[in-house]
Amino acid sequence: MSAITPYPLRELPSKAILSLLLFLGLATLAYAIIMQNIVLAGIVICLPIAIFILGYGSLHPRFIYLLYAIYAFYFTTLSRYLRQTGFSIGLDILLAYMSLSILLLYYYKKTDNQLSSPFNMLTLSYMAWVVFILLQLINPGTQAEGVTEGVRVWILRTFILYAIASILSNTPRMLQISLIVGGTFVFIAFLKLLYQKYVGFDLGEKYWLYAQEAARTHIIHSGIRYFSHFTDAGNFGACMGGMATLYSIIGFYTRNRRLTLFCLTIALMATIGMLMSGTRGALAIPVSGFILFCLICKSIRTFLVTVGIGLFVFSMLTFTEIGNSNQFIRRARTALHPTEDGSFNVRMENRKEIAQYLQHYPWGVGLNADIPKMWQQGELQVEGTLPPDSYFVSIWIQTGLPGLILYLTIYTLILLRCCYIVMFKVRNKELRLILSALTCATFGIMLSGYVGEAPGMPPTNFILAAMLAFVMNGSYIDKQLSQQETIRNNSKQITREYHE
Repeated sequence: MSAITPYPLRELPSKAILSLLLFLGLATLAYAIIMQNIVLAGIVICLPIAIFILGYGSLHPRFIYLLYAIYAFYFTTLSRYLRQTGFSIGLDILLAYMSLSILLLYYYKKTDNQLSSPFNMLTLSYMAWVVFILLQLINPGTQAEGVTEGVRVWILRTFILYAIASILSNTPRMLQISLIVGGTFVFIAFLKLLYQKYVGFDLGEKYWLYAQEAARTHIIHSGIRYFSHFTDAGNFGACMGGMATLYSIIGFYTRNRRLTLFCLTIALMATIGMLMSGTRGALAIPVSGFILFCLICKSIRTFLVTVGIGLFVFSMLTFTEIGNSNQFIRRARTALHPTEDGSFNVRMENRKEIAQYLQHYPWGVGLNADIPKMWQQGELQVEGTLPPDSYFVSIWIQTGLPGLILYLTIYTLILLRCCYIVMFKVRNKELRLILSALTCATFGIMLSGYVGEAPGMPPTNFILAAMLAFVMNGSYIDKQLSQQETIRNNSKQITREYHE
């Protein structure tokens, strides 16, 4: 009688292995529920999802890019409700995984992405900023936290994101999907805004407002500044201002009726969100965006229509009191008279003190460092710092005037390149319109960095990278559309000749 040899595991049918794993998973989940071990139950539930994401994402980096976008939009919300910090590490993990996936696909030649895509004005000009940040690491004011911030955020996360976005955002379908995804994000933010307005703030938001003293900047004498699920009202207003600019330009000037309906609906939601944020600086985003659109649209009719609408809105806000009963319109109207606003005057005084202090620190006080100041609170002197109040002032404080000039120069060159691509490198009219809208929204959001910190905060910083990447790939996307049009025309010609 021959000995019974064990059946090798590798020869087991795949269904049997899956059934065994399913049984073990269900048994572990049942044990976790009985023992009330929530952590173990969560791990068992999330493990199959994680395995699917890792497997599918290794072959489809654009799927991980979508997850990155979702996480960039909502990880700060997760932090608010769990009352924990450090969730931004998830962005680094996703970036690292995307980078590895793209490199492996290139190595095994299983991708149609262009290797030359990341070599554009966006990434090449940013290299100058990377070098500058490396020099800032030897700034005496840059401490250990500043070194970590500089390497992790300014160099790795931002530069790698620019490169990955340039690689993946290079097809007409990706552009179409991104517009839909962006509109979905606006819709969800708008629903959360309505909940805050008509139902009220939930426990996590109340804790953030009152325990962390955010109420003093969000519940003010002129009303409530709503923030949806964003980090704060300023970030929410700037992001919605950019989205309002993007979708309104496309909606007003596209010839596709379904696209018009979709974009104008999203633009309306974003505009309401911008106004209800109470962020007056966000109003500069659609204004500056439409001004730039007038300059690059290459259409006299579009130019006249846009200028006419702009003059009408400006005249209504300046010379009339229409809508003054609404607190959001009333607050927006004050943006046209900034010197009469107390907070604006405080900002100007702070900037004078910053300029005086930085005379002794021409290269800035160091990465992630602040300017100290003693504040009077009643009869006590409390040690604190001078608030930067804006993205560009924050860069000015950390890197000095040379850093601010370099940063502004880099993004000026990037935006000029975007305008050149839109005006002279793209032939497809519909694509040119969309890329123009992306450029104008980017310009508006970057300009808002003079009065707010949104350009450097999630998810607005991701939105900027995503929009710029599409414009940089504009000529390549245009070639694909031209090829598709040629194939369609040839197909029609063959069909016509066949019937004849």
